[in-house]
Amino acid sequence: MKVEDLLGKSDKPILLQFFAEWCGPCKMLSRMIDESLDAVTEKVELQRIDVDHDPQLAAEFFVRAVPTMVLIDQQGAILWKHTGVMAVPDILKQVAQ
Repeated sequence: MKVEDLLGKSDKPILLQFFAEWCGPCKMLSRMIDESLDAVTEKVELQRIDVDHDPQLAAEFFVRAVPTMVLIDQQGAILWKHTGVMAVPDILKQVAQ
């Protein structure tokens, strides 16, 4: 997948959730986001990216550890980046800024 493939599908910013199947904290973060999926997708377009299946995209966003979330605008510019688990209300606060 390329960044260009993600752009232009919505007018909302895009939240890239980089994860790996073997990553316990990634699974925890995914469950937390899934429980609040409506609130999350109201604000952003959510894209989950498995770093083992798409290492080029992970490298393009300098993802060195998982879970990592990267918020980008519709031009692909990074608005915010966080590595580690984060509560959904805190994610939504960052997205709203």
